[in-house]
Amino acid sequence: GIPVVSVFPLFPPIPGEPNALVCLVQNIFPPALDIGWALAGAVATPGVTHGPFTPTAELTFVAFSRIPVVPAPGDVHACVVTSRKDNATTVAYWVAPDTALDEQLD
Repeated sequence: GIPVVSVFPLFPPIPGEPNALVCLVQNIFPPALDIGWALAGAVATPGVTHGPFTPTAELTFVAFSRIPVVPAPGDVHACVVTSRKDNATTVAYWVAPDTALDEQLD
């Protein structure tokens, strides 16, 4: 199947405060893919961790990766998932919120 990729912060993001982003990859079969990270289009590797492929009741697998971040408003992070089977790539993005804009909307 086609991997389903989502990116979310481990904790509610606060600009300037250490946090982590999680990349959750679902609907994996066969369990052969690579998960990478990018910040503003550049490959990011420091502190990246990967979990194991975990089987599901739907006869597919899930996997995750985590990267430490210190969110700054407007930062664009990408989780890049590449299948080893056909070299197809799926990308999910997370943009750090601009708290000033959030306050204006309240």
